[in-house]
Amino acid sequence: MKKIIFSYLFILLTCSIYAQDENYYIPREIREAYEAGTRSKDGAPGKNYWHNTVDYNIKANIDPANRLLTGAAKIKYHNNSPDELNTIVVRLYHDVFKEGASRRSSVNSEDIGNGTEISSLSVEGKEIDLNGEQVTRRGTNMFVRLSEPLDPESSVDLEVMWHYTIPNTLRRTGVYDSTSYHVAYWYPQISVYDDIFGWDTMDYTILSEFYNNLANYDVTLTMPENFNIWATGILQNPDEIFQEEILNKYKQAKSSEEVIHIITEDDLSDYKNKSGTWHYVADEVSDFAFSVSDHYQWDAVNQKVEDRNVLISTVFPKGQSEAYSQVTDYQKKTMKHFSEDMPGVPYPYPAFTTFIGLRGGGMEFPMMANNAGPGLGVTVHEMFHTYFPMYVRINERRFAAMDEGWAQYITQLVINKYFVEGDDPNYVGLATGGGTMGTIEDLPLITSTQFMDQTNYGYASYSLPGFFYGMLHDYLGDEMFQKAYSEYINRWAKKSPTPYDFIFTMEDVSGEDLTWLFKPWFFNYGNADLAITDLKGNKITVENKGIRPVPLKLDVFYNDGSSKTYTKKADVWKNDNKHTITVDNAKDINYALISLGVPDESQSNNILPSIEDIYKSSAANMKVAGEYMIDQVPLAMHIEEKDGKLKIRVPRGGVDSWLIPVGESKFKSLDGILSIEFIKEGEEFTAANISAQGQQFTAKRK
Repeated sequence: MKKIIFSYLFILLTCSIYAQDENYYIPREIREAYEAGTRSKDGAPGKNYWHNTVDYNIKANIDPANRLLTGAAKIKYHNNSPDELNTIVVRLYHDVFKEGASRRSSVNSEDIGNGTEISSLSVEGKEIDLNGEQVTRRGTNMFVRLSEPLDPESSVDLEVMWHYTIPNTLRRTGVYDSTSYHVAYWYPQISVYDDIFGWDTMDYTILSEFYNNLANYDVTLTMPENFNIWATGILQNPDEIFQEEILNKYKQAKSSEEVIHIITEDDLSDYKNKSGTWHYVADEVSDFAFSVSDHYQWDAVNQKVEDRNVLISTVFPKGQSEAYSQVTDYQKKTMKHFSEDMPGVPYPYPAFTTFIGLRGGGMEFPMMANNAGPGLGVTVHEMFHTYFPMYVRINERRFAAMDEGWAQYITQLVINKYFVEGDDPNYVGLATGGGTMGTIEDLPLITSTQFMDQTNYGYASYSLPGFFYGMLHDYLGDEMFQKAYSEYINRWAKKSPTPYDFIFTMEDVSGEDLTWLFKPWFFNYGNADLAITDLKGNKITVENKGIRPVPLKLDVFYNDGSSKTYTKKADVWKNDNKHTITVDNAKDINYALISLGVPDESQSNNILPSIEDIYKSSAANMKVAGEYMIDQVPLAMHIEEKDGKLKIRVPRGGVDSWLIPVGESKFKSLDGILSIEFIKEGEEFTAANISAQGQQFTAKRK
């Protein structure tokens, strides 16, 4: 009898494990990682987890007259894997500017040239023939075959000399003006060899972003003495560089609770350092970038993180103090709330610098951001990237939703909670790209980013996963979400998780089977589509016509201008595809609307009475229709009249929605993303003020 019971229990246990494995499809490469013990099914790194590391000692100088960067690097690559390595893969990012290179973004024609020019290369002290059989250059990678295999738990030394011209093309890196550059992707970088995919040999195509080794950097940069350099890491020789007055302000800023103006407009009138050689050191980071200028001002302040001082800096063009006066305080407040509230993990590095250089958006680097404008949203977003993909080393080339989606969501959450003190549910205001929902370009979130392009990259990497993370937060609640999310960060700090590691961690810490939520969004094709199907008395019935669960958000607008919101978490659909909500004052309802700020394929069934009936009884002026150019970003906004209704489209911004009139020239989008007021001059509408996800934009009619 005991044998029978034991056999029965064994079968149950085996079936349980099998069922767990079968909850989600796991591709072969990741299955093999679980079998090898480098990852575990509870979402934590496995007992055999490893990653390779690199030490870089780099000396470089820039000739500003021709933007020529010349460098020499000593590189020690540590093989911590269990594998013998016969080849080292080196990334030469600027080969993307070679004639005939594959690019997923346009570049200035004058930048097309020789890419990264290697002057010399040696391995273990032995000079390598760059034209011989030992070296192959393909795309943006250089493959160096080793004379002797690199054994596990050993290292190899490389030395390389190179030069290239800093491009005028400004895509995350490049020339801001004639003497101001942000310099990234600039040195021969050892590619990642990991436990899942082996060597990362994907080419850099300008669209793709980070996936780098954990590395130590010792970098010396030389420029003329009238230039300043801000970089990843900590400046080692400020006493040798700065004149006494600037040095004193720099030292003061490192402990000051108030913003110190280290370099002012007046300082720049005849600026010169004592030395043009800058020495920076950064330990255990994933990359190294720097910015240079001879006419940038510098504000800085200290932020206490636990018992550490963190130097926060903002550097911006001369004469623009007023425009950027708040950015340093934005950073300070953001770092505090990131460290103490959400995600509640102390900022892990000793510095952070925002360089104002881009002409739109922003771009993150370890301890730095290259941003456009003084906006709060971009400031918070780019600083959050410190956690993903820097501290938690996400493979953005394959899993961009795991960092951009988090930056999208946490940015909105932190701004709502700590800057504007909003009280909306966590998922509200994050759903954009409604026109993509349910189309052939609407891919499961597990899809590798390498298979996306400009048509769905933003939707799949930013807004849609941002919404999903908010929906997960809403379902789990503040306490459990915080616990699981911070545990995920702490488990994978300085390591490289996959989406499975995230999913299994959330299930492990929460103690819940979340298949009902993760599977339809991450693994299955499908859509989200809620519809108001009935209003009887004071009861409104909503039906889930889609495959993907979403929170139910019902907004009821009354004739007196008031409104009331009713919400249910996404699990309302676990057992039934219909749900009825009892509402107040049904006889006084003007209209009811579902899914404001929530992804929904078909907007036309989200409103009662119909949008056609609302337009018939409104005073909306249809002359607002036309094409407008948004001032802050290079996007066109189309206001189109269709069948007596107005629709808004921003094709490259993922906006496609009907407009609900709330006056003659004021409208709200049916998807809840934005509100818009058109400005009239004489008899013509010539401009528009737009509010979208807490950000303000203006637009001019073409």
